[in-house]
Amino acid sequence: MEFYHLKSFVAVAKAQNLTKAAKELHTTPPAVSAHIKALEQELNVTLFERTSKGMLLTPQGIALREKAQNTLNSAHDFIQSASLTDTALTGHLKIGLNLSPRVLKCQDLLMQMQSEFPNISLELSPSNSSQILSDIEAGKLDGGYTFDQSGSEFLAKFIANRNITTVMPKVWINSQQSEFELLENGTWIGMGTSCPFDNELVSRLPKAKISHYSSYDELTRIELVSQGFGASFVDESDLVGLPESVHQTSIIDFDLPLFFVVSARREKEPLIQALLNQVALQTE
Repeated sequence: MEFYHLKSFVAVAKAQNLTKAAKELHTTPPAVSAHIKALEQELNVTLFERTSKGMLLTPQGIALREKAQNTLNSAHDFIQSASLTDTALTGHLKIGLNLSPRVLKCQDLLMQMQSEFPNISLELSPSNSSQILSDIEAGKLDGGYTFDQSGSEFLAKFIANRNITTVMPKVWINSQQSEFELLENGTWIGMGTSCPFDNELVSRLPKAKISHYSSYDELTRIELVSQGFGASFVDESDLVGLPESVHQTSIIDFDLPLFFVVSARREKEPLIQALLNQVALQTE
């Protein structure tokens, strides 16, 4: 069985027409017809019914179409993987981080990339989800971790659901108000323009006031909380070593899905493929 026989079979099944399939494959209708005939003879089945409406799949053809497509996809992936094992692959990748490198386990990604692709350099750029998506679309970032997978212009790889909790100044605690009332009536430190954290705050506590202070860096926000400037949402993994002056509450905890995102139009670029493959390994 020849690889191009399968390509002709899938193309004709999709187009239901020899001429259209030949055009897609950049060959001639007689050549495509010969490929189909050879495949039918080898498999000892009839794949198509020739009708006035075109080339229609027989029941046997329908049963084999998906398997043929999967075989072609596997071959393509094999070729891509082979090209990505070339340690001569060189370049520079800039990655946006919406959480701290420790929470995102960037050390594992950096070590794996250095081992597999020593000639690719990585630059880590802290930001918030909205800005990361904007910078990926503008070509300023090659990829990034975000809490938003956005639209079809992006390719998103699900990483994990992250638990988001709340920290506030311990001096706020009193016997007259509940934690919820303190958060609803208190001042909040902003997380950045269009950040999902700020969107969740407006949704859950519409009366809450966002201060003039904001930072996409969680450790900076925790420091501001410790100094009494307001409350803030943080990823629960950043509670390690919480200052004595900061109180954590789970009263309005929520989950957000974390994704690794690249531009869909760059999906087939070798550097992007190398990056996506290594990110995928970190989630297995």
